[in-house]
Amino acid sequence: MSWQGKAIGGSIGSFFGPWGTLAGAAAGHFLVDRKPPPSEKQALRLLAITAGALCDLAGIDGRYSVKEDQMIRAILAEINRNAGTSLAPHELAFLIDDAARINRCLARLAAMTREDPHLSRAAVVWLWRVAVSDGDETPAETACIASFARHAGLSEDEARHLSLFYTRQTSALPSSQARRDACSVLGVPYHADPAQIKAAYRSLSLTYHPDKHAGLDPAIRALTAEKFTQVKAAYDTLCGEPHHDWYARQAGSGQLAPATAETFVSCFFCGQKTGLPPHAGQIPSARCPACQTLLVFERALAEQLV
Repeated sequence: MSWQGKAIGGSIGSFFGPWGTLAGAAAGHFLVDRKPPPSEKQALRLLAITAGALCDLAGIDGRYSVKEDQMIRAILAEINRNAGTSLAPHELAFLIDDAARINRCLARLAAMTREDPHLSRAAVVWLWRVAVSDGDETPAETACIASFARHAGLSEDEARHLSLFYTRQTSALPSSQARRDACSVLGVPYHADPAQIKAAYRSLSLTYHPDKHAGLDPAIRALTAEKFTQVKAAYDTLCGEPHHDWYARQAGSGQLAPATAETFVSCFFCGQKTGLPPHAGQIPSARCPACQTLLVFERALAEQLV
C-alpha cells in the first residue's frame, strides 16, 4: 500500500483543518500514487537511505525492538514494490544490516526529499509508523520526527496534520504533561477511563485521608496530608477534562458505531479487520496492525473518514 498520495492529499486538506487533512488523503492516493515510478537507481538510493533513517529513529530511544525491525522491513518492502524495483526480502534485509555504515541517514533523507514535498510527506509517515510500532511514541522520537519534517521543508502545520493519523498528542484531544503527571500520581494508565480513575482515587483516599492518621506523629500527618492533597489534585485534573466518545468502523457493515471492547472493526485507512482491546481504557490507543494508524476517533472526525 502506498502512502505517498495519502500524504499529499492530506496536506491539501490541511488548508481546511485537521478533518480535511485526513479526508483529503483518500483522494491523494488515487490522484498521485499512480504516477510513473522513479528510476531504478533513484529507487535503490531511496531504499538504502530510508533503511538507515528508519533504523536511526528506531534506536534513538536507546533500544531497537523486534516490532520496529518488522515495521522497517514492511515499509522497505512497500517502497520496493511501489517504486518498481525487484529486490528480494533478503536483499532488503542487507540494507538494514548495512544501515550503520551510512552516516547521518536522517539528514540525508531530509535533503533527498526536500525538493519533492510529496516524498517528504511520505517519509514523515514512514517515520511515524516506526515510532508507534512498539507502542506510543517517545519524546525523543517525536522530537526527531519534528526535526526531520523541518529539514525536509514541511511546515509545522503540515507535520502536525500528518501526525494526527498516529498520535493523540498533536490532536485536539487533552494530552498535556499535566495529564501524564496526574495519571502517575494515581497509578493509572495514560488512557484510563473514568471508572479506573475513580477506583484509584477511592483507594488512595482511604489510605492517605488525614482522618486515618489523626493519632500519629505530626510530621507523619503532614506527609500523609500532602500526599492526599496531591491525590485530590490529580483526580480533579483528570475528571475536569472533557469526555470523548470513540467511534470505529464496524468490520461487517462498514458503518460507523461507538467503539466497544473486543468488537471487530475495520481500519479507516487500509481496511484491515482487527479486534479492539478487551479493556475500555485501552481503546483510544488501539492501532491497525497493518498500517499503525489509530483505529478509533472522535465522532466528528470518524464521520469524515467513513
